[in-house]
Amino acid sequence: MDPMAGKADPGAPASVFRLPLSWFDPGRDLVSVRVRADSAGKIGMYWYYLLQNGVAIFGTMMNVAPGGALAFAILDATGMGREELMRIMRSAPVGDVEVEVIDAGVKGFASTGGHLLEAGSGRSIVMSASGLAGLFRGMRELMGDDAGAAFLYYAGFVTGREWGKFLVDHVGDPHAAARVFVEVLKSQGLATSAEILEGEDRYRIEARDLIECEVLSDYASRKGGRMRTSHWFRGIVAGVISAVRGGEWDVEEVECVNDGSDKCAFEIRRKQGTADAPAR
Repeated sequence: MDPMAGKADPGAPASVFRLPLSWFDPGRDLVSVRVRADSAGKIGMYWYYLLQNGVAIFGTMMNVAPGGALAFAILDATGMGREELMRIMRSAPVGDVEVEVIDAGVKGFASTGGHLLEAGSGRSIVMSASGLAGLFRGMRELMGDDAGAAFLYYAGFVTGREWGKFLVDHVGDPHAAARVFVEVLKSQGLATSAEILEGEDRYRIEARDLIECEVLSDYASRKGGRMRTSHWFRGIVAGVISAVRGGEWDVEEVECVNDGSDKCAFEIRRKQGTADAPAR
């Protein structure tokens, strides 16, 4: 079953995974639902029934536990009307399914309510590109390009250092921890693809659709283009590698999508005379 069937965006990349936490689409009639059942199969049957009856599902998420399953979705009732949508939802021939409609009362907006989100074995949050653009661009506009870039680098560095300590504690081997870091940054949406190449006291990371440089594309254009824009992620890389390998590391963005490349690439080299021991 394709959960995006009905009114899927034909221009959306195949790698896009919509989290139905909240959604803005002015002019559309969006509805959020919370569904509980004693099995994931019943919830799948419920979604399938809605799709078969012309209901568009913007995105779904589900947790499964021994006692049953809990799922959320954002539905589109545009052109159908709320009453017809409710009729279809009530008529679903799936037994023992509890459905709750969550109505924020704002046209063109839907939210699935309050959650504690976990990712990477701990509590997490989701931040939109507009919020991140405020951080990445706003610090430059507030402090100037050089000071803003320095702030972002060190904010990334301390973030990456804690991330790296977590990876070392849970993975153990520093080289495996570096590889896990790249896999996590992909799974958590920082980039759609990334590769890490490891050498003697050096690494190279190549990433596509890196969130920092993507949201700074307009800023780079206003500045005349042809600039390398990653400082926050560059700091994260320095912090992670410093934590998992020990010592101090220089990180340089050598390719950037805002400088004409098709990817962002980073060269990471150990500073001379620094120890090779994971940070604690």
